[in-house]
Amino acid sequence: MGSLAGVFLSVHTPRYCTLEAAFEGRLASEAFRPVREGLVAQGRDVAEARLDLIAVNSCHLITTFPTVIDGTPRHQGVLTAQEAPEIIHGVRYDYPGDYAFASTLATRGKAEGRQTVLANDVHYPLDYGTVMPMVCYLDRAQRLPLVPISVCLAANLDECFAWGRTLARVAREGSQRVGFVASGSVSHKLVRGPEKGPLPADEALDHEFARLLAGGDYEKLWSWLPGYVTSVEAEMGGRHLAMMVGALVESGARYETRVRAYGPSSGSGNYVISLLAAA
Repeated sequence: MGSLAGVFLSVHTPRYCTLEAAFEGRLASEAFRPVREGLVAQGRDVAEARLDLIAVNSCHLITTFPTVIDGTPRHQGVLTAQEAPEIIHGVRYDYPGDYAFASTLATRGKAEGRQTVLANDVHYPLDYGTVMPMVCYLDRAQRLPLVPISVCLAANLDECFAWGRTLARVAREGSQRVGFVASGSVSHKLVRGPEKGPLPADEALDHEFARLLAGGDYEKLWSWLPGYVTSVEAEMGGRHLAMMVGALVESGARYETRVRAYGPSSGSGNYVISLLAAA
């Protein structure tokens, strides 16, 4: 029997996810050091989870009407970030995919009434929110099969939560140890100035989110989440967070929560949190 063996809230902002920051420790500001070190630790958590594949729901893999699940058997290319070509450019990536898992997930989503597209196209572009956390920190060896999942603008939080539940069921009914990455910020009221953090009230709410997540009452967290993401203007409306919480609720497993870091980026709050299924 398979399992949702690890769940990871991760960071993709360009100031943290460059090859220089990841491999050389060179940062534009020491304000970024805690999250960089937290991401390094999260990479060790991913290795400890002994995953067979990892699904990444990135706030920068954006679709309008359907949720796109990328089942391309091999993700290979060179990434320059559209938003930050001066920071992220010419990054080569070459990850195996998992068509069978992606296809099963897409089929199940359609059967449950959600608009879904299964991609199988070597030209389907990956975004920096998917590629850079993996390349820089979570799987530097580029060996772990990767299933990118889009954030859909037409999907509300309930739909995203339902996708998380579907992913956990597909994982449980299979034979693999599956990981899930929610790639995005928490509070997200952006301003110019990369070293700037959230407003104090929003930072306090971010910390309450982490406290509830670590507490393990995921149903309580889900009931609290809509008001939170509205107040802090969470990245992509908190869709990635809703999918993560849905997966945790459906899994029914006990998880050890490791809060690795929290830090700023252009007015946003960014948590690095790993949840590993208890043995």
